[in-house]
Amino acid sequence: MKCDICGNTNTYIKDHKHNYKRGNIKYSFISKRRFCSNCNNLVYDAELDNEASKKAISTYTEIVGINPIEIIKLRKSYNLTQEQFAKIIGCAKKTLISYEQGKSIPNDIYI
Repeated sequence: MKCDICGNTNTYIKDHKHNYKRGNIKYSFISKRRFCSNCNNLVYDAELDNEASKKAISTYTEIVGINPIEIIKLRKSYNLTQEQFAKIIGCAKKTLISYEQGKSIPNDIYI
């Protein structure tokens, strides 16, 4: 892995505190991230970055109380397909699928 800032390939991993604000909701969590040994900037690491994204999504869904299982239950309680439900809430079917799979967070307008 190589630093995009200085080009250094010597890196290290440490705990990193993430702070986010989505609408009026502030949240934070700690995850392992890779840093450049030379300039201490974040270095892209697919595995660590994906884990951090998953943790960001799960932390946010715990706070707002909307998780993928509840989205699916709500849709199914009205006996709707993903395509029908997506049209009702005003998003693309692909977007709804990503919500139901826990790969993304619903926009504030859907909460």
